[in-house]
Amino acid sequence: MPQRTRDRDRRLRGVAIAAAVLTATGGGLTAYGLSQQETRMPPPTAVSHGGHAGHGGSSSPSPTSSPSATSSGSGHAGHHMGASPSSPPAVPRMSRSHPTSVSIPSLGVTSPVIDLGLQPDETMEVPQDGTSTGWFIGSPTPGELGPAVMAAHVTWDKAPAVFFELGSMRTGQRIEVDREDGSTAVFEVSDVGQYPKTEFPTEDVYGEVDHAALRLITCGGHFDGETGHHVDNVVVYAELVEEG
Repeated sequence: MPQRTRDRDRRLRGVAIAAAVLTATGGGLTAYGLSQQETRMPPPTAVSHGGHAGHGGSSSPSPTSSPSATSSGSGHAGHHMGASPSSPPAVPRMSRSHPTSVSIPSLGVTSPVIDLGLQPDETMEVPQDGTSTGWFIGSPTPGELGPAVMAAHVTWDKAPAVFFELGSMRTGQRIEVDREDGSTAVFEVSDVGQYPKTEFPTEDVYGEVDHAALRLITCGGHFDGETGHHVDNVVVYAELVEEG
């Protein structure tokens, strides 16, 4: 079977798995160790120059052309900040290589990367500590064509975890992913979104794109003490800009 066909099949399987996860978790992709979440609120999601498109501030492109697609011209039901570039960055796509660590210089974050597969109930695994970031093995590796998906906790054991400040990221900030082959995939943030868990943007996160992309996911928003859940998900969208 040609490599391109195998890659396409793997991406499609990732989208199918995402849908199964969302069904099982009531719309929230990352139902992280909810008994471990503290009541301290993570920083609010940053607002870029584009304003709150989720409040009807702008129309949205189709999901196949941008990571910030919505279902109608009236804007997304969640907060969706900034406009995504209409064309892919002029950099080569990288070959497949397992991610080993992720760094976010603007947040002072460096984290080892672990694999996230599927649990017996077909939901996605989650990191078992507050310092690791998980890469979903059903998605491309960071730097490959398509959206690589990574997730981490916002809090753990009543303390801020690795993605505690993820929602404060702004467009233009960089994310660096070291890979097993010795290379570094450098991404630039193109958009930051916050969504109710019942309205998780599956297509925006997992849908096919024509460039190398990255999605970082965590919990966010108000902490519901009765359920032990943060009510929202925060998603950072980024695009490959440099191969180190």
